[in-house]
Parts: sequence; C-alpha cells; structure tokens
Amino acid sequence: MTFPPIPEPDAASARFFAALDAGRIELLRCADCGSMHLAALICDACGGTQFATVPASGAGIVHSFTRLHMAHHPAFAEQLPLTAGVVELAEGPRLFAQLVGEGTLAIGAPVSAEIRDCDGRGVAVFRLVAG
Repeated sequence: MTFPPIPEPDAASARFFAALDAGRIELLRCADCGSMHLAALICDACGGTQFATVPASGAGIVHSFTRLHMAHHPAFAEQLPLTAGVVELAEGPRLFAQLVGEGTLAIGAPVSAEIRDCDGRGVAVFRLVAG
C-alpha cells in the first residue's frame, strides 16, 4: 500500500505532529488569553507567544464535509469514495481529516478522534458517533 502524504512539521506545528505520532491530539492554550490552537508561534487572538500544551478530548462535530470520488494521490485510490471534512473540536480549533464510520453524516454530527499509525506517523481520523 502507498501511504498518504503527511505534512512535514514546521516550528509552529512540531508539537502537534509529535503528539499525533505518540497517539494523541494535543492543543496549545495561549497563556495570555486562553485561546486554543492546533499549531501556533503567535496567538492570533491576542499576539501572545507563551503556550501551554493541553490534551484534546477527541470529541468534535462535523463543520463541513465532502465525498471524494477521484484519488488525487495513489494512496487513496483503494479507499474511494472517501469522505473527509473539517471537524470542530470540542475545545474550539478545527482540522481537516478523514471521516469514517456508519453514523449519519451531516453538518453538526458528533465525531470522536482515532489516531491511526501510517508508516510510523500518527494521523487523526474522526469516527461518526452513532446516535
């Protein structure tokens, strides 16, 4: 199997990707205003530069989604059609990820994070919560 492209961490995202590689989602909380971020060097809410790392619950809701019928990378060809979307975490930040599971897919649908190993790198996917 060809593995999907995984972004290379930069200075802002290094902690986020290291946490995924360790099997968890961690967020950055601005020490000055409390805003939550996936990755940041400077808080976009207040300009602060000090952050605390906090665990994410893994709970979220579907903010938007799309169903892909064409593979734009060979790694996804066997998974078509593939559903992906923007998930708003319970803590506030949003991220784009694959959506899996048999629950009802709709804007606002509850999801729960799963971290999958992809050739030694952690990748977040979100499972629809049956309800």
